Amino acid sequence: MMPRVASLLLMGLFISCVSGADPPIESEPNAVGATRPIVGVIRWDAWYGRGAPVTAVEKTLGPRKYHWRLPFFGRIQSPDSVSIDGDAPQVIEQEIAYAASAGLNYWAFVDYWDQGNLGIALRRYREAQDKRGLRFCLIEEGGRIDQIGTSGWPRLTACFQSPDYQRVLGDRPLLFVFGRPKVIGRREFASLAEQTQAAGLGRPYFVLMGWNPRTDADEARGLGFDAVSAYAAGVGYRWEQWSYAQLTEHVRTAYWDVCRQRRIPCITFATTGWDPRPRIEHPAPWMPIDARPDPTPAARQHPLIDAATATPAQLARHVREAINWTRANVDLNPTQAVIIYAWNENDEGGWLIPTLGPDASPDTSRLDALRSVLRQ
Repeated sequence: MMPRVASLLLMGLFISCVSGADPPIESEPNAVGATRPIVGVIRWDAWYGRGAPVTAVEKTLGPRKYHWRLPFFGRIQSPDSVSIDGDAPQVIEQEIAYAASAGLNYWAFVDYWDQGNLGIALRRYREAQDKRGLRFCLIEEGGRIDQIGTSGWPRLTACFQSPDYQRVLGDRPLLFVFGRPKVIGRREFASLAEQTQAAGLGRPYFVLMGWNPRTDADEARGLGFDAVSAYAAGVGYRWEQWSYAQLTEHVRTAYWDVCRQRRIPCITFATTGWDPRPRIEHPAPWMPIDARPDPTPAARQHPLIDAATATPAQLARHVREAINWTRANVDLNPTQAVIIYAWNENDEGGWLIPTLGPDASPDTSRLDALRSVLRQ
């Protein structure tokens, strides 16, 4: 994640939900009226085009120990150099095929308002002729919304009207806001709701992505929002990281259990991991942290895969638990929606996108494991 929220990521991140006896998962994922919750995944698209921020992520994943994290369309140039550019229609079309085949229902794009390379993937997705039933919704950063103001409401309303936009509870467009805005408040969001309803849709389902469900719930109520959720979870930007098992236990206790105990409306959060060590070695320009480069020559490095790295089986089990918690807590999550961190936060430690395998073919093992849950 970048600029305005970068400093927040130094905090201990977290969110969402689990119960004791898990009911079985049912139904086909994209079927109308499916009984299993809809499952979406966050996109942060620094991997498309040339120049910033692609140059920065090429540097973070440049050392040989991190080459195994490259998106499937990345290329290894040398033991300490890679190139990444997914700006081609066939790339997003392949990503759509991967996501739909795994049973995902929607992508939640961090919205950069068509500014620079970070907006390329959303544009390519919207231009794709065959989306295979994969929908989209938007994640608005509070700081960016403060800058754009209510002049941006017509654009958001137009997005909501897209037949591909993810709606919940019938015709309510799903909208995440990451970080509480400081300028835009309850009145302004009520105006967005009015414009959306005037366009023939239901009131947007507003979800605040924060860091602590106890305080987030109060802020969400103050904004007139419907629920809380989160973008990511972890121990921040430090070298020593939790194991994936510890991370998912934190999600269960710090969000799922808290939401249930305190009766906090939520969109269920799940995580594919948190391990920003590539950024710690080579901080991106927007990261206010000190570099900690590895003195080991790149040619002698080995893939850095340890307990912080989710195995496909662990990941599938965690998502299954998130789905089962959601079904068991429909009173707290009436949308029956799950949001996963992340599709392509590869250098920050959470991804589902196929990566570049040792033989240069896509490694789809994470999506293969997820398919066993979502298409059961």
